[in-house]
Amino acid sequence: MEDNTQTPAQQGGTQPHAGTPTTVTPTASAADTQVSAQHEEREYPAMTMEDILATEAQENHNVSRGDIVDGTIVFIGQDGIAVDIGAKVEGVIPLNQLDEEPVTLEQAQEQYKAGEQITAYVVRVDLANNQIVLSKKRAEQDKGWRVLEKMQENDEAFEVDVLEKVRGGLVAQVEGIRAFLPASQVDTRRVNELDPYVGKPLQVKLIELNRKRNRVIISHREIMEAEKKKAREATVGQLTPGSQFEGEVVEITDFGVFVNLGGIDGLVHRSELTYGRFNHPRDVVKVGDKVQVQVIDVDEGRERINLSMKALTQDPWEGATERYSIGQHVKGKVTNLTNFGAFIELEPGLEGLVHVSEMSWTKRVRHPNEVMKEGDEVEAVILRIDPKERRISLGIRQTTDDPWSALPDRYPPGTPVKGKITGMTDFGVFMEIEEGIEGLIHISELDLNRVNNPADLFKKGDEIEAMILNIDPVEQRASLSRRRFLGGSAPAPQQGGGSRDYVSQGGGARSERYSAGGGQGGGQRSGGRGGRGGGADYNYNAKDAQQGGKISTKLGDVYADLFAQFGLASDKKDDVKTEETSAEKTE
Repeated sequence: MEDNTQTPAQQGGTQPHAGTPTTVTPTASAADTQVSAQHEEREYPAMTMEDILATEAQENHNVSRGDIVDGTIVFIGQDGIAVDIGAKVEGVIPLNQLDEEPVTLEQAQEQYKAGEQITAYVVRVDLANNQIVLSKKRAEQDKGWRVLEKMQENDEAFEVDVLEKVRGGLVAQVEGIRAFLPASQVDTRRVNELDPYVGKPLQVKLIELNRKRNRVIISHREIMEAEKKKAREATVGQLTPGSQFEGEVVEITDFGVFVNLGGIDGLVHRSELTYGRFNHPRDVVKVGDKVQVQVIDVDEGRERINLSMKALTQDPWEGATERYSIGQHVKGKVTNLTNFGAFIELEPGLEGLVHVSEMSWTKRVRHPNEVMKEGDEVEAVILRIDPKERRISLGIRQTTDDPWSALPDRYPPGTPVKGKITGMTDFGVFMEIEEGIEGLIHISELDLNRVNNPADLFKKGDEIEAMILNIDPVEQRASLSRRRFLGGSAPAPQQGGGSRDYVSQGGGARSERYSAGGGQGGGQRSGGRGGRGGGADYNYNAKDAQQGGKISTKLGDVYADLFAQFGLASDKKDDVKTEETSAEKTE
């Protein structure tokens, strides 16, 4: 054992000369020893077992629940990480208290090494069982709560990463603490689809912080509203009727599109989107599009701004009469079908209407879908242009030859024909001359004998024979006679009575209500086989037929004029002879 006893010289004294004997005085040495013992007794008093336990208990009380302590990793085991925190007992951090996500033993051994420093939160102190439970995760959360409290005091904005979508909103993590972002706080407008926000960073502010309830509510809407308020102040001063802006489409509704002009939104009504036809505003623009708009008017009190997109485009009606003329053949796309016709787009924003009566020369078109469908490319002829009313009338049947124009040559008066009855009326029946071409057999020309009700003799679909009396290709009317075909003669004109031509007043034009199945009464036909210039006038005949079947018209005069007109009456020589004979009888 090494002797560390110092000599007097080493203690600062004088070394004795060589050869001089050193004298030791036992009495002085004993006195010194007694003094030293008394000094030591005063400096280091004796400690009993109770004193030792009390001292240890006092040291252990320095570690209590809720403390944040720093320690050194001792080892990593199956139960967790043992940490020396300077207490009597080593603290243990369970593996599930290392991080937000579960950690395996292998992962813990890779991430942490013995001897490293670690900060932990004291969860529980149980010295009786020699146990101190720590949590690294809680320590980080405690630090995070302190940071959040400071942010809330300073009203700071910060960025978070959205982790997932949950019911009613989104979840993000702030300083190791889960925070909830309600759907109502995602944007200034209602957001129905939250998936696009997952995995993306967002600038947010704290709107609620409750550590006891572990409740953190954040808002992105407050950030946006603050930005919009600044931008609105800069934009409002420039909002005057006629001013132009570039904006972003932020919302699409059935009645229009909302465009953000910079802190404030304006509405582009669907009527101001474009001159072209569309079914829904989303067919014209989509959310996020950059569009050019013009201010129509501003209502500052209600904070409403009406905008227009089509005002910045050329009106297709400008110069339309120069580009299009009556009789011109044009091509276009069918954009809409209605009960009364079809709309044809000649160019974006310029449409014409093809009425059902202008779709076929012979076919009775009840609905445009019998001839075409939306999206079809069709050829038509311009019938009328009205720039003031912004209307164009088109015809499809005019692109083909009119079959009525050749009928007089093929069916001169007196030509026998055979066909089916296609309709019944009180004043006669309609007979099909050829496919799509009908003629009227007046009630007076149905039979050799007087007929009060055509339904007594015929029904729809019966095949009969008759003789052509007259065909008017301009009015698309044909008049026939079954009585004449059976050998009956034309009634003689009555003296003193004016002639009346029932053929010229509707001789073959069939009204729409009759074409539907033989209804009662008269009317104008608007179908393809009706008259072009106003339709048939059956009023006087129909009225008489309704009065018990008595026809007050002087048919003799009518037939005399008809036969004289068609050349079916006897020639002038026969007329002279007849007149001479009559004169002789009179004498």
